[in-house]
Amino acid sequence: QNPGIDLFCKRDIPYLKQFDTKIIVNVCGRSTEDYLEVVERLGNEPVDMLEINISCPNVKEGGIAFGQDPKAVEAITKAVKAKAKQPVIMKLSPNVTDITVKAAEAGGADAISLINTLTGMKIDINRQCFALANKTGGLSGPAIKPIAVRMVYQAANAVSIPVIGMGGIACAEDALE
Repeated sequence: QNPGIDLFCKRDIPYLKQFDTKIIVNVCGRSTEDYLEVVERLGNEPVDMLEINISCPNVKEGGIAFGQDPKAVEAITKAVKAKAKQPVIMKLSPNVTDITVKAAEAGGADAISLINTLTGMKIDINRQCFALANKTGGLSGPAIKPIAVRMVYQAANAVSIPVIGMGGIACAEDALE
């Protein structure tokens, strides 16, 4: 799923450039250094925006801690903004509060996006084991839309920067809501 930054720059960016669209790159990491390394690498690439994913529930270290601690959110946002040449969207966890959203804005985010997936688990009752190798995984789709709508509403009322809503969007009506 993630080919790595070098292959992405060599293969995927040229492919995407042949279309009349904007390129928003989702950046993940396990440490501030990981994020900054990728942000710097993308600095001279023809991409339009960077979405800094500090919310991914699959990241064993870093992501959840960054995304849920307002001080960490502000610090990593400031660090990324200091290195980024493109506008920065901070992708936030569904486990955030207004304080966390404001921390991303205080750190200099150009926009925020939310919500990422909720952490879920499935048990295979026939085999009596976890259905996912990682035990837990991201739950998305229509089931999380009411949570996403509430959180986007709250975030939009807490900050003055743009808020990109996602989570459970299945049709045009969902997006308009």
